[in-house]
Amino acid sequence: MAGVRGEKLLTASDLAALCEVDLKTIHNWVDRGRIAHFRTPGRHLRFRAADVAEFLRAWGYSVPRELARASAKSGLVVGSKDTLAHVTRALGDMMPLRDVKHPYDALVLAGSDPPDVFIVDAKAAAADVDVAHWMEALERACRDARFVVLSDEATGLPPFATRVGRTDAQGLRTLLVPEPVAPAAAVPGQVAAAANANEPAAAAQEELPPRAAGGSSR
Repeated sequence: MAGVRGEKLLTASDLAALCEVDLKTIHNWVDRGRIAHFRTPGRHLRFRAADVAEFLRAWGYSVPRELARASAKSGLVVGSKDTLAHVTRALGDMMPLRDVKHPYDALVLAGSDPPDVFIVDAKAAAADVDVAHWMEALERACRDARFVVLSDEATGLPPFATRVGRTDAQGLRTLLVPEPVAPAAAVPGQVAAAANANEPAAAAQEELPPRAAGGSSR
């Protein structure tokens, strides 16, 4: 993988190795619009880690742990040290985390360096601000961000926020860390379905050279 402005990128060869196909298949997928991509000034294909992870999950491939980490969204924890410790235990190393103790600091970061996910301890934030109004201000500043509230109370939260129990580590992890998906070929019946839908996993077999597909080569 190479990095551009801190973002993890994969080459066509990297993607071919992950999917166990040849480069011709990757170029065919690109030509068909199967996967998001861009080209360098030298016209070389590059794929963002997040796009590759999404592609693998969508088409039934497993997502390697390294790739899942590289494509992970960033999170901002708003709460106490105990809140940060709880979130860190729940998510492990699957999401880069920052933290602020005061809700107003989150507003500053929302304008200068917004995270992908706000993880808010409602009880801690309520000591300093009206949580619903404060979160509405954050949402206006970060329209694409996701909001997760750690709270045992289901009322008083804006509709765009997702609530998780304050001590529910498993619920938080399930919400924010996608589980690896088993390869489609390992699930009975999915290979035929993939062929009918013209999915990459099936199309790859048709596009491989005879030797790679298990036949003879002239």
